[in-house]
Formats: sequence, C-alpha cells, structure tokens
Amino acid sequence: MEPGQPRSTPPESLGDARLRALMEAIVSVSSELDLAIVLERLVTAACQLTGARYGAIGVLGENGALREFVSRGIDPPTRQAIGALPRGHGLLGHLVDVPHALRLHDLATHPAAVGFPPHHPRMRSFLGLPVRASGEVYANLYLTDKQGADGVVLDFTPGDEETVIALAAAAGVAVDHARTYRLARQHERWLEAAAASTAALTGELPLDRAVEAVVAWARDITGATIGALYTHAADLPEDGPGVALRGAEPVLAIGDGAALDRPGPTWLLAVPLRSGDRWIGALLLGWPYDGAATSPLVELAMVAGFAEKLALALDVAAAQADRARLAVLEERERIARDLHDMVIQRLFAIGLSVQAIAQDDVRADVARRLDVAVDELDETIKDIRSAIFRLGRSSSDGLGFRHQIDAEVVQARVPLGFLPRLRTDGVTAVVPRDLGEDAVAVVREALANTARHAHATSAIVRISVGDELVVEIQDDGIGLPSEVVRRSGLANMEARAVRSGGSLRLEAAPRGGTVLTWRVPLGGPTPQ
Repeated sequence: MEPGQPRSTPPESLGDARLRALMEAIVSVSSELDLAIVLERLVTAACQLTGARYGAIGVLGENGALREFVSRGIDPPTRQAIGALPRGHGLLGHLVDVPHALRLHDLATHPAAVGFPPHHPRMRSFLGLPVRASGEVYANLYLTDKQGADGVVLDFTPGDEETVIALAAAAGVAVDHARTYRLARQHERWLEAAAASTAALTGELPLDRAVEAVVAWARDITGATIGALYTHAADLPEDGPGVALRGAEPVLAIGDGAALDRPGPTWLLAVPLRSGDRWIGALLLGWPYDGAATSPLVELAMVAGFAEKLALALDVAAAQADRARLAVLEERERIARDLHDMVIQRLFAIGLSVQAIAQDDVRADVARRLDVAVDELDETIKDIRSAIFRLGRSSSDGLGFRHQIDAEVVQARVPLGFLPRLRTDGVTAVVPRDLGEDAVAVVREALANTARHAHATSAIVRISVGDELVVEIQDDGIGLPSEVVRRSGLANMEARAVRSGGSLRLEAAPRGGTVLTWRVPLGGPTPQ
C-alpha cells in the first residue's frame, strides 16, 4: 500500500453481521416499557435474526395456560379463519412442561404434536425456547419455517439457537422491566379509580350516577366490555360458574353471561365487596369469550385492593344516607311533636271551655253557635292528627309507631275521663316493628289499669328512644297498694320486656301516684 493511501475496510463477516443485528435487536427490545410492544419486538427480532417465516410468543398464565399470544407471519384473514388462539396444548404445551430450547427438523414428527387446526398454514422446521423473567419462565418463544432461497424451508441451525437464546436472555430483562412498569401503572390506575369512586359515592352525585361512574372506571382499567355494581343483595344474580358474588375473594372464570344480560359463555370477574364479615356489595365485569383459554389480563391482587376501598366507600355512603334519613325523620318527629303537644292540646282545652260555656244559661242562638264552634274545633283536631299521622307514616310500617301510641292515648280518654299527655324523646321511626307492637300493647294495658284502679285525674305517657326503648306511664292516683299483685296485665307486660332482654318496674311516684317503666334494648336481647 502506497504511503498516504487510505486503508480499505475489510468486508464484514457473517458472524459480525449477526452480532450487530443481535445487538440492534436487543437495543430495540430493551428500549420500550410497554409490555405489548416489547413482546411484539421480541418476536419480530427473533424472526429477522433466524430467517423464520412464522414466530410467536405465548405468555404463561395460571396452571401453565397461555394468557397472551403474540404472533407474526400470519395475515389477518388467515388468523380470523383459524379462530380461537392456541390453548397451550400439543408441542406448545410440551415446552411449558419442559422449558428448554428445542430444535426440530419437522415439528409434526414430535410425539407431543397434535396437528394443526383447520385453515392453519402448514409448518415444518421448529425452534422453541423459554423466556425467563426474574428467574421464572414468563413465556415461550416459537419460531417455524426458516426461509432459504426460493422459499425453501430450512432447518434452524445451532447458531440460530444460540442467537435466539442470547436475545431471549436480554429480552427477559426487558420483559421484567416492562412487567414491573405495567404493574406499577396498573396499581396507580386502581388507586386513582378508588379515590375517584370514593369521591363519587360519598359526594353529592346521585347514587345511580355514582355507580355508573364506578363501573366505567373499572371497565376502563380492565378492558371489560360490560359490568354492573350491586349494592343490594336482592339484586344479585344467582351464583353459578364464574359468578361468586357472595364469596370472599375476586374470581375470574368462564361463566354464563346472562348475569350481565349477555347470554352465552363469557369471561366474568366477580368481585365481592366486604367490610370485615359484612357483605356490602359486589362488582361484576365481563369480556367476550371466543373459545380461547387466554384470559383477560387482570391482576386479582390489585382488584382485591380496589374492592376493599370500594366497600369502604359504599359503607360510608350508606352511613351518610342513614344520617340524612335520620335528620329527615328527626325533623318530622319534631313537627309532629309540636303539633300534638302544643296545637292539639290547646285546641282541645279551648274546645272544653267553649263546650262548658255552651252548657251555661245562654241564649239558644248563642248556644247553637258555640256548639258549631266546638264541632269545628273537633274537626280541626282530627285534621291536625291526620297530618301528624301522615308525617310518621312509612311505606313499610303503615301507621308510624309514635302515632299508634298517640291513638292509644286518645282512645284512653273515655275510660279515664281525661286526655293523658304524651311526650316523646328521640326518633321513634327507628323502632323495629316487633318492639313497637309490644310498646303499643304496654301503653294500652297500662292506661287501662290506670282507668280501673288508680282513680287518677291526670296521667302522662313518656316514650324515649335511644340505645333503649323506654315506655313510662305516670299517674296521680291513689298509688300502689301495700302488696302489689302481679295480675295478668302486668305479667303480660313483664313477659314482653323479658322476651326482648328488657325489664318492667312498677313504683310509687315521688308526689303520689304510680310510675310504670318498661324498657328494652334496641339492639335485641341482651346476651346471657
């Protein structure tokens, strides 16, 4: 070579070209964090490095089944004609059971081969090996039909195997990074959905719209095509395959889509929502089932975490609704109490006064007018009492508990000769039906006893609702006899109290008369 003459670059050897192509492939695969793109680039790089016409990677799920299958070389019309994705049987299943590199001259001759489904292209030479991530087999890489000149199918060489093993090793690291990123992003999205769901359920949004929003967020994260959120046990579909809505943990299985108004086999994610041992609700999501064993990509542990937060949000929303309902009931109780204790009592007193005046020696026309006024006062009292009843009426209980008590007090006016006073404290609308019926019976019996034995000129009925339901009837009569006999009426009242874990007490009033106190816990019988 003459001095000053530029050096010529030696031609690149086949080994150097393969090494450079391998390094470029590794860089391409490792530079991406989206797991789907990583898998697609891995299959493409493996096909390019070995000359394979067809390539695929099958991601393993539970029990060795394929949960993802990314392929290259088969055009869309052919893929659609083939139908369902592989389930991991035959030679693919063999690589799951024996996770080592496998090269075959003709894959049809392998003992595990089960043939091809209809419309599937015929394949001969085969190279398969596992892709490991974090020390475990994450997926299997499959290559078929190494292309030679003029479309001749060649066998994969030991060099091809070494190249793909090196690519798979590097790809395993990339897959691990991408999987970690995917899990972190999924976790972040579930946390965001939990926060948004809590805000929607406990905010000012109507419950039906909040439920729709929660289902929409869950579908967006999981890719589900349909979903439902149940907040009442009566609305739940019947349990069946894939519909374990009354269980303890999320379940992903193939079930009957009729639970979501989509008849036929459907991938279903059933998510029970529990607060401790108490059932709060359930979330049900669905995906179309195309006959493949590959399940939707759902991390059940993350779904379980979301379910805990969603159950808590539903619990808080229910508590808020109860507080709002209680506030309405308290206001209605206050209005009813004021009408009864202030308006009706005064009108009744005015009526008695007018009636007494009418009986005096007055002109006949004046007496008639006074009688008309008394009748109008009676009608007004009836109208006000009807309004009070409507305030305390509920669709499930008919006449409200407080107003059943009020009716007993009014009916006792005739045998007593006077109208007893009624005082209430607390929200009587929360008293259970069975305890309310017992309390009404106690008031009726106690006032009857007062009329028969007390010779009283006044009486007061007090109803108190808190941790206990307390009924107290006090009169100004002759008081208790020296020896109290437990007649059938008192015995019945005491039996009603004891049956519900309560008690009955009869004692002398401080200023004369008798006080009967009947009390029962609202939480049910007291444990022995």
